[in-house]
Amino acid sequence: MVDLLVSSASGKLEAPVVGGFDGEHGEFYGEDVDGGKPVKVRYTWNKVDDDHASWEQAFSYDDRHWETNWTADFTRAEPAAVCEAGRPKR
Repeated sequence: MVDLLVSSASGKLEAPVVGGFDGEHGEFYGEDVDGGKPVKVRYTWNKVDDDHASWEQAFSYDDRHWETNWTADFTRAEPAAVCEAGRPKR
């Protein structure tokens, strides 16, 4: 039995990832399809400091080499500016 996740953005089922955090670094692995071709996917998270984190996505087509194809840097938002009654403003 394989558990699937539902994307809140697309409403489509997506394969899950496995992995976890070790201290301030996390690695998660899964399988996907890129242009009809099977691909392994790696997501990494790193805590920069209490208010910043970085994220990276990489693909591998041969299980040996990884190609980073997406990165993102995150900054903690000021709750008073983005929340109302403890929930995100819409």
